[in-house]
Amino acid sequence: MEEIIKYLGNFHPVVLHLPIGAFLFTFLLFVSQKYLKSNFNPAVRMGLLFSFITSIITSIFGYILHLNGDYDSVLVDRHMWLAIATTILIGFVLYLHKKQKPYNHVLSSFVFATVLLTITGHNGGSLTHGKDYLKLPDFEKEISIVSYDSIHVFNQVISPILDSKCVKCHNTGKSKGNLMLSSIDKILLGGEKGQIIKSNSSVDSRLYTYLNLPIDDEMHMPPDGNSQLNDNEKELIKLWIDEGADFYNFRKMNDDNFSKEILSFLPKEIASVDPPNRNDLVRLIENEFRIERISVENNFIDIKYQGKSFKQSYLRLLSKVSDNIKRLDLSFVDLSSIDLSRVDDFDNLTYLNLNNTKLTTKKLQKLDLNIQTLILSNNNFDVSVFDKFISNPTNERVFAYNTISDLDLTKEISANSNDKIYFGVSLDDFASNVPLKIPIITPTQTLFSSTVDIEVVSDITSPDYRYTIDGDEPDSLSNLYVGPIKIDRSSNLKFKAFKKGSRPSPVQEVFYRKIAAPITDFKLLSTTVEPYAAKNILSNNEVGSADFRDGTWNGFIKSDTRSGDMIAEFSLPEGVNEIGISSLTDYGAYILFPTKIELYDISSGNDELVYSKNISRKFDEENAPLHTFRIPINKNLKKVRLKVISNKKLPKGHPAEGEPAWLFIDEIILL
Repeated sequence: MEEIIKYLGNFHPVVLHLPIGAFLFTFLLFVSQKYLKSNFNPAVRMGLLFSFITSIITSIFGYILHLNGDYDSVLVDRHMWLAIATTILIGFVLYLHKKQKPYNHVLSSFVFATVLLTITGHNGGSLTHGKDYLKLPDFEKEISIVSYDSIHVFNQVISPILDSKCVKCHNTGKSKGNLMLSSIDKILLGGEKGQIIKSNSSVDSRLYTYLNLPIDDEMHMPPDGNSQLNDNEKELIKLWIDEGADFYNFRKMNDDNFSKEILSFLPKEIASVDPPNRNDLVRLIENEFRIERISVENNFIDIKYQGKSFKQSYLRLLSKVSDNIKRLDLSFVDLSSIDLSRVDDFDNLTYLNLNNTKLTTKKLQKLDLNIQTLILSNNNFDVSVFDKFISNPTNERVFAYNTISDLDLTKEISANSNDKIYFGVSLDDFASNVPLKIPIITPTQTLFSSTVDIEVVSDITSPDYRYTIDGDEPDSLSNLYVGPIKIDRSSNLKFKAFKKGSRPSPVQEVFYRKIAAPITDFKLLSTTVEPYAAKNILSNNEVGSADFRDGTWNGFIKSDTRSGDMIAEFSLPEGVNEIGISSLTDYGAYILFPTKIELYDISSGNDELVYSKNISRKFDEENAPLHTFRIPINKNLKKVRLKVISNKKLPKGHPAEGEPAWLFIDEIILL
């Protein structure tokens, strides 16, 4: 039930437009009836009632959302109380209208409610997009670009990338994952999973690795639906990290790969251009155009239309700033009835995206586009349209995926275009370059007491599954999976899928550990803390992952009413030689290994300490995030009390020094 309630919060951005649109339309009806000499009172009253009810629903959903989001507390509180005040005022307007109060009284209440609604909406926008989301790019009166001898890589390259693609969700107003990217000190601090940059190692830096996850992965950044980093921007971040992630110094331009990548990101023009008129930019923004400044070194801009219905008049607006437009994105709008001839006069345009625009061959033939990169994918064109692009020396790359259905013809055109026309990969090429799905292994419970049957969930593509049980990576000659694999001892199983014509899958690795016996009479004496308080998971034979949020971990933290330690009692059957305690450390998430472990014999009713071990703080720093602490059993014990003592506070040198430290335990194992 709790999860369902949390999920409802996600509908806040959906429903919030209902009261806004309904109220403003109702206000228009109320004012217009006096001038049109018509009676719209029933419609006005219905509109006010609808606005009032949806405002209440929106406020409730918003409150639920803020409980699950990483938002600035001051800003979110202000937004919440403004929303409540707006809802009450809408209800008051409804009351005045229903009681047929004087026109001027109702009108003044309408105006006041509209102003309050606008302020509330602005605060909501600040929470989602940052406090300066309405700020226009700053332009110099005139910029002249000559050459680059040295560059401040972070300020002039990395920071603009983060500002345009990442800061929207990671700022002082909204900090997803407790991560802020709005300043150097905040970047260095990291988020709830710790530091996001490891100098000289992009593969160990979440700032880079999260960019390359599949777009449907919940950890992919930026999230699906937001503006994504292009390959050049990703490569720049990678190279910057691998070169030491220098935040403060200038870098001399040399003839190496990093310098070449930087120079490709920065403007190439040895030219000057006046800044665009700010009023023209405002009009474009008002008509749903997104505007980004390409570089601090020039006055060129990147423009994308984000609305649904493109109008001919919008091209006249674009023409007013045509000298400044370097990149123009009109993708996913219907341009079938639009005359694009004005675009020919955009002299500095180098990139034009016309993907999925219903553009016809006739209209495209009329254009004389002298641009470097043109995207025409997902439109239907005649073959003849591509001749002009092949012969035009300015056109360096034309992307035309899914424009011609004849595969052989696309290959022929591509071969004759000197690599200018790119139709994408063939189905055969696609199959050979996409890896098979990673094998799914059952059971998920990885601890067993006698034997266990290991099975692979068959994929629809029916590949061959190869496996090993000794920890080696499987290859095409490894054991072929033909049915359940029975194991009777601890084994490190690795599976991999193979199929002719496709790339092998990634390796699936699962360690199955044999235990002496399951735990009985288990009783947890400590209090766990939500959301890390799953029941019956300390002895469910399933070991957790390195992600403390995967639902398999119990979390303990000190407070006025809690010790922060894990204390449990349980029986010990005969034949148990060791007790294993599976624990986790995540320094950045304030999770540390225990500081001490104690075991008491309570078989006879008296507490007798039979084992005690101190754990050094260096253990957190020198070991893997997952570790099983082992307690030897040297005497016959029938019932024991296990006490795993936490660090209580984060140590000196931690960014949150002195704050409470978490202890995470997921499994107690009898070995």
